[in-house]
Amino acid sequence: QYGASVPHQWHRGWPGMGFTHSVAFGLVAATITWIWRRNRAVTVGVAIGCVVHVLADVGDTAGVMVLFPFSTTSFTLRLWAYGATAGGGKFLDAAAYYSSLGLIADLVWLLGLLVSWRALTRQRWLTEVVPAEPRLWARLSRTMPEPALLALYRGLFFFGLCRMIAWALWAHLLARPVIEGKTRFGYPFDLTRVSPRWMTPRSLDPIDTWLVPPVSAAVLVGVYALAIVLWEPMGRAQTRRQARSRRRRGIPDREVAHG
Repeated sequence: QYGASVPHQWHRGWPGMGFTHSVAFGLVAATITWIWRRNRAVTVGVAIGCVVHVLADVGDTAGVMVLFPFSTTSFTLRLWAYGATAGGGKFLDAAAYYSSLGLIADLVWLLGLLVSWRALTRQRWLTEVVPAEPRLWARLSRTMPEPALLALYRGLFFFGLCRMIAWALWAHLLARPVIEGKTRFGYPFDLTRVSPRWMTPRSLDPIDTWLVPPVSAAVLVGVYALAIVLWEPMGRAQTRRQARSRRRRGIPDREVAHG
């Protein structure tokens, strides 16, 4: 967003980088991942991850172009303000996000991760994550010990947690904003809809708000249904590729059958 004269247009609109916040972009990214890796777990993970990211961003006033390229209309629930400006940049947007219902949204995601804490354990990593992408972890293990690999796996979770804590502390303890002509020690909280009230929310050309939940739910269900339909065919294609790779390396069929 830095350097853009109209940050919200560049970030979420068209022309601009708004196409990266669309279901089509997520499916294209998943298709490229499949062509590259031929790994169904990674491919489906990329698809669902991208789509969930897109739908999570319908909360702010700028919204996202969920149906791009078929439509450039913005889908938004207008729960909190999108605050980035050419002058304030990401700092003003962070202040708005971590002073409004955006902070509550982050806390809900954090709660979900804490409930699923077993996903971060060494056992889950060894039994599910490593087998899903064995060649990648095998390459990394040549230069990194197991504790470092496990730290790498857990890194994104702790990055997200530290990012949330750092921005919230900056917005409410370190920042010295001038609001209504007065210098304040930190930005004030405002947990009302389309908050915070002390800034002007940025928005694009939005669809009617009442249409956003059913369309978003239909998109999510559609992506899950597509993943279910393709899961078995992708598994067979993945197995065939692995068999060909083992034959090229001279591994006998009986070794393939016994792992």
